[in-house]
Amino acid sequence: MLLKELKGWSGLKVTVLHNGPCPTSRDCGACNEIGSEFSIVSDKNIIEEKGKDTQRLKAQGAKEVLWLKAKPEGLREGLKKAIAKFSAKGGSAYGGKGPRGIIIESNSALKYLKPDLAIFVKGHRREKNSAQLAFKKADLVITL
Repeated sequence: MLLKELKGWSGLKVTVLHNGPCPTSRDCGACNEIGSEFSIVSDKNIIEEKGKDTQRLKAQGAKEVLWLKAKPEGLREGLKKAIAKFSAKGGSAYGGKGPRGIIIESNSALKYLKPDLAIFVKGHRREKNSAQLAFKKADLVITL
């Protein structure tokens, strides 16, 4: 809902890939093998796949949405490259201007980024290990 109020903002979904069993016990396919340390997905068919976080970011009003899939050792560089893509070439989705801001859906990104505002949304599901770091660095915690 936040993106509906933040006109001209974009969204970045970050997935840190795991070796071994899925920590969320779901088979979403995100952790399938990639050929490098990270991959930045911009394909509209993937971004707008029903029920995915990227589709929700787009539906809520994000001008552009990217999905960063990174191995733990590629997360820092992947974040740098993904964020740079939003303003690359003048940000074609913005008529030559980059986004006014970027909503980043990620716990792990807080290892490497110092956002202007970090909001942690605490639900009733089992929290991932990365949630502990995000909780400590959050400026605002919302419990659902």
